[in-house]
Parts: sequence; structure tokens; C-alpha cells
Amino acid sequence: MSRQAIKRASVAVSALVFSLVLMVPAHAEDINVLNNTSSGLKQAVSTQQSSVAQAQVSVTAAQQAVTDAATAVGVAEQALSQAKADAEQAGRDLDGAKQLLAAAEQALADAQAEELTKAAELDAANQVVAAAEQKVRDGEAAITAQKEAIKAYAMSIMQDSMPLVNVAVLLNGDTSADLSNRVQWGDTVLGTNQVDLDALEDLQIQLEKAKKAADDARAMADAAKQAATEQVNQTASAAEAAQTAKNQVQAAYDAQQRALVNQQAAVASQTQALSNQQAAEATARVGLETEQAELAALEAEQADVDRRIAAEYARAEAERQAAANKPAGNGVGGAPSTPTSSAGLIRPIGGGSMTSSYGWRIHPIYGTWRFHDGTDFGVGCGTPIKAAAAGQITQQYYHSGYGNRIFVDHGFVGGKHMVTAYNHLSGYALKTGTWVSQGQIIGYVGTTGASTGCHLHLMLWVNGGLVNPVNYLP
Repeated sequence: MSRQAIKRASVAVSALVFSLVLMVPAHAEDINVLNNTSSGLKQAVSTQQSSVAQAQVSVTAAQQAVTDAATAVGVAEQALSQAKADAEQAGRDLDGAKQLLAAAEQALADAQAEELTKAAELDAANQVVAAAEQKVRDGEAAITAQKEAIKAYAMSIMQDSMPLVNVAVLLNGDTSADLSNRVQWGDTVLGTNQVDLDALEDLQIQLEKAKKAADDARAMADAAKQAATEQVNQTASAAEAAQTAKNQVQAAYDAQQRALVNQQAAVASQTQALSNQQAAEATARVGLETEQAELAALEAEQADVDRRIAAEYARAEAERQAAANKPAGNGVGGAPSTPTSSAGLIRPIGGGSMTSSYGWRIHPIYGTWRFHDGTDFGVGCGTPIKAAAAGQITQQYYHSGYGNRIFVDHGFVGGKHMVTAYNHLSGYALKTGTWVSQGQIIGYVGTTGASTGCHLHLMLWVNGGLVNPVNYLP
């Protein structure tokens, strides 16, 4: 049963109870109607209990969702903590790699400077070698000139006394030892100029020394240059390895930073999800509390109806006993009956059109499929509302859905007990308990409660059951 149906049943019971209190001794049919209405309320209570149980299930599910979301947040925060630690370690590793790279780059700079120094030394050595080679060339030229001089001299003095082949042997020695031997032999055999021969031997010795010095200088310079080049190559390799290591550490650091950012986003997302689940839980709790409040109201109303039924039975039994004990034939009738109308009902407002009929519809505010328990007449706010038939105003109160309400018990109209209700009023014209005549102004059209505009929401109960008012209006 919908909440609207529950409210309809409760209003019907209340109106009927008021009518029974004000009527002549109740007929059995009236008590049966009241009992049937009580049974409907009990069914409504049972249905509402199911709604409460469903709301409790929703709350439990929401609580579990909150717990799961909180667990997810905890896991994400733990992962974030680890990501921060990894990022910090990556930062330290990067600092170390940068220091190693700086040292390698400094070593490379030092090696390159050393290479430049060795290159300068090689240039100096090459100059020494060049000078030594020049001396060699000069010495070779001097030796050649000296040989030619000796040869010419020997030829001039020995031309007649010595074969030419011996002169050639004397002059073709390659080493200082050969030359020394030949000079000694020449002194003995030829009697050649000793000064010239000594000079030739000295030049030959100087030439050999110059060649050796040039070779040694060139070898040392080449070795130094080779060592410097090897050192540069080794240092460059070390610097390249340091750069590669630094790049790898930088990449790892960048990856850790991205992971840290992603994990921070994950924590934020999980935290938002937790907040959403907490909001959903709060909404579910509000829904549960609302369902529980409605159940409590229904149970209280059911208890009140049961109490009134018991009172009605007691009153009827007392009247029956009084009638049984009353002397017959005294001509005295019972208590006057409640005024009834035999002219039928009239439209409670003049003009206006029906804007929403009785039955199932999409609720204009809640957007859900609900039962519309009356007929709406669209008319301006403040329009007077007239009693559809003579009767007594039994209730006037405000309801969150129906707004300001008036209930009028008309007693029996055309042999049927009728109660009308007028809803969403802007104000009341009379007090509760007032007897009214058909067509008398009892209130004014409004838009209070769950309403989308000025209109009258008319409800009608016939013999305790809610019916379509249009079927009873002219």
C-alpha cells in the first residue's frame, strides 16, 4: 500500500469515527465498515513494516559500502605513503647519480687538460726532434763535405804512388770504429792529414748521438701523447657511463614522481567515494527514520481507531440496554439524529475546471507513479469553498502533503453515509465542530502543502470507502 493510500485509510477512519460519535445509535453495517477500515490500517501497518525492513537493509548496505570505501581509502593512503618513500629514495639516488656524474665530468675535464699538456709536450718534443734531425742532416752534410775534402786531398798526394781502390776503402767507412781503423791505417799507409780525419770522426759521432736523441725524444713524446689519449678515452667512457646512470636514475625518479601524483589522485578519488558513500548512508538513515516515523504514526492511528471501535461498541451496547430498559409506549423517541441531506451534493466551488482526475497518475512533484485520491479543480487562490452538503466540520488541521484540510461529516445523504475533505486551503472560514448548511462557505482555495498551484483537492468517502467525487457531483 502506498503512503497516499495509508493516509487515505487513516483519514477515512478518523472521519467515520467522528460521524459515529455524532450519529444516532450505530447500525451493525456502520460497525462493519469501521472494522473493515481497521483491517485496512492493519494491512497498511504490515506493509509499512516491510518498508521499514527494506529501509534497514538499505542502511546496512550503505554502512557496508562506507566500510568498504574506508578500507579502500586506507589501502590507497598506505600505497601513497609507500609512493612517497619510493619518491624520496629516488630523489636521493638521483642526487648521488648527479654527484657521480659531476665527479666524472670533472675527471674528464682534468684528463682533457692533461691531454692538452701532453700535446704541448709532444709539440715541444717534435721541435726537439726537428732540431735533432736538422743537426743530423747538417752532420751528414759536414761528413759528406769532409769526406770529399779528404778524398780530394788524398787523391792529390797519392795519385802516383797508391792504387785508387785503396783510397775508396779508406773513405767508405760507415761507423766511427771503421773510420778509426781506416784512419789509423791511413796514417800508416797514406800519411793523410790527421786534423781532417779527426774532424770527420767527431762529426760521425755527433751524427749518431743526434739521431739517437731524436729517436728518444720522439718515442717519449709519442708515449706521452698515447697515454694522454688513453686517459681521455677512459675518462670519457666513465663520464658516458655516469651520464647513462644519471639518465636511468632520472627516469626512475620521474616515474616515481608520476606514480606519486597518480597515487595522490587515487587517494583523492577514494576519499571522494567515501564521502559519497557516507552521504548515501546518511540519506538511507533519513529514509529509515522517515519510514519508522510513518510506521509509528500508523501504529498510533491504528491504536486510536481500535480504541474508538471499542468505545463505539460500548456506546451502542449501552444505548441498546437503555432502550431495552425503557418502558414501552411512553411516546418518547430516541436522541435526535444527525442532520442529513437528501438533495445530493453540490460542487464546492463555482466555476473552475477539473485539472486532475481521481486515479493513478505520475505525481507532478515527486515524478513517481502514485494514486491520486481525489479530484482537483483549478481555480484562483482565495476563491470561497462551499460545503457540498449539510453536516458538521469534524477536523481542521495542516498536513505536509495535503496542506490545510477541512473534514465535513454529512451523515446520511440519499441513504449513504458521506464524508468530504477539502485540501490545500489558504484559510478556514469556521471553527471545528460547527454545523454547516449545504452551500455555506467553509474555507478558501490555496496552494499549501505539496501543491504546484492554486486548486481545490476534493476527497469523498461513501460508507467508509474512498470514491471518485465526480461520480457524486452534479
